[in-house]
Amino acid sequence: MNEQLKDKLALLFLVSLLFLIALWGARLLGWIEGGPKENVINARLFVAAPGGGLKVVYVDVLESQYNAESLWEKLKEASENMQESLLPSEARLLAVREEDTILVASFSADLAGKRYLGSNEEISLVYSIVNTLSELPQIESVHILIEGMIIESLGDHVDLTTPLPPDFSIVQE
Repeated sequence: MNEQLKDKLALLFLVSLLFLIALWGARLLGWIEGGPKENVINARLFVAAPGGGLKVVYVDVLESQYNAESLWEKLKEASENMQESLLPSEARLLAVREEDTILVASFSADLAGKRYLGSNEEISLVYSIVNTLSELPQIESVHILIEGMIIESLGDHVDLTTPLPPDFSIVQE
């Protein structure tokens, strides 16, 4: 093999190697797609089961989106996938704020709904929200408000005048 061809092959090899190193470095730094991926959290949702009780559903949430709003949206989606949902589809999370270890969550009046909830159903609906939102770091209890106002209950069975800690005793296995 002549010297000129060897030199060209060596140069081609060197250029290719430098290109691969640059590509790999750019991916590591996240400059191009395929770089480091954002952490995903496998979040627990507590979906209210018709007739009472809670079913646990696991969903993946990007770490940057692991907040009350995204957990609420995931809970609504999971509830809508149930045969019969206790969570009204029109209900919206209007605002949230943290007060130390308490998450204060204001919902639209649609959460209270226009239908009668028996005690088991109301307990399931309330703790579906409380248990799910309590999954957030440093949240120990949730205070449910309707349209920014403290209400006594959704249906005369669960006292909503104070924040509620999660209750896992009604989770169905």
